[in-house]
Amino acid sequence: MKRAGLTAALLIAATTVAAAANVRLAASPSAAHCGGALWRLKTLSDAGRTSVRLTPASTTIAAITGRPFPQPLPTKRRTSFQRQTWEVVAQLTTFRLEAGGIRLVLVDSNSFMNAVIPTPACLSARTRAREQIAQVWKQFGADCARAKTDWQPLGAVVYVQGVGFWSQRQQGLRGAAPNGAELHPVTGLRIVVGC
Repeated sequence: MKRAGLTAALLIAATTVAAAANVRLAASPSAAHCGGALWRLKTLSDAGRTSVRLTPASTTIAAITGRPFPQPLPTKRRTSFQRQTWEVVAQLTTFRLEAGGIRLVLVDSNSFMNAVIPTPACLSARTRAREQIAQVWKQFGADCARAKTDWQPLGAVVYVQGVGFWSQRQQGLRGAAPNGAELHPVTGLRIVVGC
């Protein structure tokens, strides 16, 4: 009887440990679920994350989209644009949920660009400014709307802070900058009006 009870207790303990290990593995960020091969750059968890100045520099969307596209596309944080947090004021026209985060379309004076708020599940223990990024996710859902996979109109006026990121120049992606520049990850959001 004692042996059966001990065996059952060990079996339950082993099952619990195995289940917990599977949860941890499933909850670990990965390129497949968090935006592709450059997800570490997109979530500020790459090896060069400490070179990023987190104090935002004010700029405009036109100034960002006027930068030359780097050749080849950087897979490491090698340009000054990628090593700076930027702040723009813009109209947030539309947004949607996609793999790895919420994509925002920003416009100011007929200049468009994208900014992305990573999902907290894609932030690793190495992510710099992790709490700030997670707070932006929470704030957007609470103050604006819960993102869905279809484009949703908004029309809010916002101050957006985010780290410079070079994406592929994607013709046809709604609101994408012609030079592939994005703010990714978004590290701060201040809503002026519209949410």
